[in-house]
Amino acid sequence: MAHSLNAKNQFVGSSVFNRQTLLNFRERAPSNNPKWCVTLKSSLDHLPPARQAEFARIQEVILEELETRIKADGKARAKRYRLLKLVLFGSFAKGTWFEDSRSGRASDVDLLAIVSHEALTEMSAFWGEVEDRLYSDPLVKRDVSIIVHTLQDVNRQLKDGQYFFSEIIQQGILLFEDTEPDKNGNPKNLLAKPAKPDPTKTLELASGFYTQWKNNSETFLDIGRECTERKEPQFNIAAFLLHQAAESAYRMFLLTTTLYAPGTHHLGKLRNIARTIDGRLEDAWGPPQKPYKRYFELLRRAYVEARYSPSYETTQEILTWQADRIE
Repeated sequence: MAHSLNAKNQFVGSSVFNRQTLLNFRERAPSNNPKWCVTLKSSLDHLPPARQAEFARIQEVILEELETRIKADGKARAKRYRLLKLVLFGSFAKGTWFEDSRSGRASDVDLLAIVSHEALTEMSAFWGEVEDRLYSDPLVKRDVSIIVHTLQDVNRQLKDGQYFFSEIIQQGILLFEDTEPDKNGNPKNLLAKPAKPDPTKTLELASGFYTQWKNNSETFLDIGRECTERKEPQFNIAAFLLHQAAESAYRMFLLTTTLYAPGTHHLGKLRNIARTIDGRLEDAWGPPQKPYKRYFELLRRAYVEARYSPSYETTQEILTWQADRIE
C-alpha cells in the first residue's frame, strides 16, 4: 500500500521537502496524452518557497491519512482505493491569495481530490478529520477545504461543460497524481477537455435552481425568525432553521452561478467555495473577529447540535444577528 500511494507521488519521496523536490515536480516531461484529454498546469512558481513547501506538506498529510484509513479498513476492495489527482484551485491557483495580519484574514486552501471509487466520496467524516489535522498542523498555516469526486464524475461534468469543474481544470494546478499506466503501458486516469456549455440549457437550469433555493431560504428564514419571537421562544429550533436558510442561500448562489454545489451541510465548506467565486462574499458574516466568528461557528454547528446536543446554547441577540446576515 505504501508503494501504491507514495511511489506514484510526484512531490513526495520522503517526509523531507526541499526546493529541489519541488523543482523536480514542476519540470517533469511534457504529457503524451490523447487529444481529447487536458493536461493541467503544475507550476507553483508564482508562490513563494514557504507556500510551496506548505502545499507539499498538505498533500503528504492527505496521502498519509488515506493510507492509514485504507489499512484500517482491512477489506479487499479498500486496497483498490486511490487518490488519483489532487488539484489546487481558488485564490492560490489564480494568484489572488492574500494574508492580512491586522485583520486576521487569510486565503484558505481549496482542493479537489479526484478519487478512484465512489466510496471515497461518501467518507465525509474521514475528509473532515483530514481537514482538522491540517488545521492543527504547525506547518500548515490556514484552513484547507477539500471537495471529493470520482474521476468518472469529474469527466462527466467536464463533457457537459459544467462551469465549476471546467474552471478548476482550466485554472487549477496539479499537486499530485497517480501516474501508474494501464496494462499496455499507456497513461490512464486522464481528464477530458472541458466542453462548451449550452447557453440555453445553462440558463434554464440556473433559473430553476435560483427559484428553488431562494424560496427554500426565505421559508426557513421566516419560520426561524418566528420561532425566536414566540411567547415561549424555541431558540434551538430557530438555530437549526437559520442554518437551513444559510445553506439554502449558499446553494442558490453556487447552483445559479456554477451549476454546482457540494453535497454537504457544512456551512464553512459552502462559504469557502462561494467566496472563491465572488470575493464580495468574504464580508457576508462580518469581520473575522470576536464575537462574529463565534456567531458563525454557532450557526455552522446548529445543523447537528441544535437538534441533538443538550449543551448547545444560543440567544435572541445571536439569532437576530445570524438572521440579518442571511437576509
